[in-house]
Amino acid sequence: MHNNRGSYGSYQQQYSGSSTPTIKNPSASFDKGADFNDRDRINDLLATEKWLTDGFNVFVRETSHQELYNDVLHILNETHHACRDVFNLMFEKGWYSLHPEQPSHIAEHHQKYSGYRSQFPTQGSGQFQTGGMYSQRDY
Repeated sequence: MHNNRGSYGSYQQQYSGSSTPTIKNPSASFDKGADFNDRDRINDLLATEKWLTDGFNVFVRETSHQELYNDVLHILNETHHACRDVFNLMFEKGWYSLHPEQPSHIAEHHQKYSGYRSQFPTQGSGQFQTGGMYSQRDY
């Protein structure tokens, strides 16, 4: 299912009088009845792929056997690619829209979280400090 296409449809920013713009493709038609339609199926598939990647992430983090780790890591990567492909398909069909964040909100959050940098267990070199809670493991 994974492909290397560079295009994700002919999306456009739609403002339609709203203060928050939406980035979305024109919506593909689907049956809006009570029955499970194509949009519902693809949405369910995306939710399943997200659930699988969450589970495989935990599995990879906690796997001690190296060959099993390598195999599950490969499956995790394939699952992430499949999830991205499903997202791209939904976006192309106009069934998934994005809402860009306002620059003022980004600056506000940057300021809020930039103070946390001093709490990280690094000394600016990207290496963990020795001793304490973040000591190096023997494995």
